[in-house]
Amino acid sequence: MVSIAREILLHDKMRFLITVFSLGFAILMAVYDIGMFFGVTGDSVALVDRAGAELWVSAGDQAHLNAPSFLPKSALRRARHLAGVEQACALDFSVGNLKINDTRPVQVLGIDPTCALFQPWDIQAGDIGALRRKDTLVVDDLALRGANLVHLGDIVELNGQEVRLVAITHGNKSFSSPQVYTNLQTFERLTGQTDQVNFVAIRLKPGADIDQIRHTLLKGSADLEIIPAGAFRSATIMGLISQGVGMIFVIVFVGLVVGMLIITLTMYTATMEMLRDFAILKALGATQAKIWGIVLEQAVTKTAVGFAVGLAATLGVNYLVETVSGITGRFPPLVVAACFALMVLLAIFGSLISIRKATQVDPAIVFRA
Repeated sequence: MVSIAREILLHDKMRFLITVFSLGFAILMAVYDIGMFFGVTGDSVALVDRAGAELWVSAGDQAHLNAPSFLPKSALRRARHLAGVEQACALDFSVGNLKINDTRPVQVLGIDPTCALFQPWDIQAGDIGALRRKDTLVVDDLALRGANLVHLGDIVELNGQEVRLVAITHGNKSFSSPQVYTNLQTFERLTGQTDQVNFVAIRLKPGADIDQIRHTLLKGSADLEIIPAGAFRSATIMGLISQGVGMIFVIVFVGLVVGMLIITLTMYTATMEMLRDFAILKALGATQAKIWGIVLEQAVTKTAVGFAVGLAATLGVNYLVETVSGITGRFPPLVVAACFALMVLLAIFGSLISIRKATQVDPAIVFRA
């Protein structure tokens, strides 16, 4: 049996569709912007998250992944010989130019292929083990878009020097820049950076005293920054925001606020347009509690349908943006569920603003022109 609330909604199908698509547009703005926030920040700290290290060692005043940092290799050796350290791995980090049929900007990562903390993920083709050989390269597929003639084993140019393509990954990027991997020795040859590494990540043995290890590493090395992974992750995100990329987060915030206002205003307007329907119900003897229930049921129904439309549009827009630019939004199920709950609350709030008029409407308006 169809409820009275839905009977009223479906009586004027055009008005219902206009309301649903208005809500869908607002939900697209809000949910996509939230997904962009998670996507951009998630890409920027993917290396930190996947390393699974407890401590990060860097040099300089700013300790985050995009800050200049040049550590002596002795810092890596010291970390590896400390009691309580399970593994210490070096990471070299630089920008570069990959030349295939044209020149493409990439982020160049120098890693030790035998060290588990830094490894390429989501391998599409090739063998990561081949990265141990001299002058080899692992490339993310984002850097190969439009380069249909490139195959595994081909020679490409990175920073003007020849390297062999041995594997292809997917989703290895920071923001919109694809990442390429070399071993540490090849990285030194490509960049001229010798006797130094940019960062050291440290994984501790179970039960190890993290404060004691930090204190030991800092002895005689006042220029080092040794911070927990959580703080290093947060600093990397804040560093991203402080750069030009931070404007994206302003856009995200504005889009979210505008979307929320549209939802609230749409539900207020939709309820006010139905005052005549509520007057008919009151003339037929409906109680205030009944009218409240109808208004709230309509709010939830419209929001649920609008959210489905908006979510479908969000995923479609995300696919198009990723195809064109490589920038990807992320929509974890818990975040989507939280967005839905927030939209329902906003819709109810918008309805509650006008519900007082709905419950106090004069039944006599039924007989007015």
